[in-house]
Amino acid sequence: MATAVAGAIGGCSSGSDKGSSSDGSKSGGDVYVAVGASETVGFGADRPETQAWPAVLRKEALRKAKYVNLGIPGATVATALEQELPKAVELSPTIVTVWLNVNDLIARVPLATYESQLTQLVRGLRRGGATRVLVANTPPLDRLPAYLACLPDPPPASAAKCPLPAGAAPSPELVRLGVSAYNRIIAKVAAAEGAEVVDLHSAGLAARSKNQEAALFGTDGFHPSTAGHKAVAAAFAEAIEAK
Repeated sequence: MATAVAGAIGGCSSGSDKGSSSDGSKSGGDVYVAVGASETVGFGADRPETQAWPAVLRKEALRKAKYVNLGIPGATVATALEQELPKAVELSPTIVTVWLNVNDLIARVPLATYESQLTQLVRGLRRGGATRVLVANTPPLDRLPAYLACLPDPPPASAAKCPLPAGAAPSPELVRLGVSAYNRIIAKVAAAEGAEVVDLHSAGLAARSKNQEAALFGTDGFHPSTAGHKAVAAAFAEAIEAK
């Protein structure tokens, strides 16, 4: 199990849908769909096509499944509702992974809105219980250089949005409080909708305790490195194999 996940953080870059698909040589009828943002696309990995964490997960734990990556750089849950959910439902997936939280934090999406939108997304992906849905919670963000570079309002052009209330300084404590609040919502929605939580937050803290955190950051100080992508894939794989 990968306990080193803290550096594998969702992406804040904006862009268009760059999802890709790949069929297994022996499809067992399973369809694996990845829903998410730039880290799901593979930002930070040396070779995103093969080293993005969903691609690694498919290779390690879902080899016989058809694989479709619907990740969109910069996506929030609202983006996924509009652009990723319809495509996912059309594919009739048997398993879906979801990692969408950091961009919502950056955009200061209110907790009630995030809960409502995540509920809609997970419920739609579950397709009445026909699909197994695994939802990642938010890893620790309080030591990410690019994250803590945000400033109080008004921020500079290089940091147009911060994961904090307007006017609040980006102290590590405030960042931890925001992450904890979002993670409570993720756990609540998953329990209500019959999904499973992949606890990247606990895994990230375990990595920190072993001084493994820095190696999982990409060069931008925000996205996962190749090693970070492997760690996230391993955490999902453990959750898949545990049930």
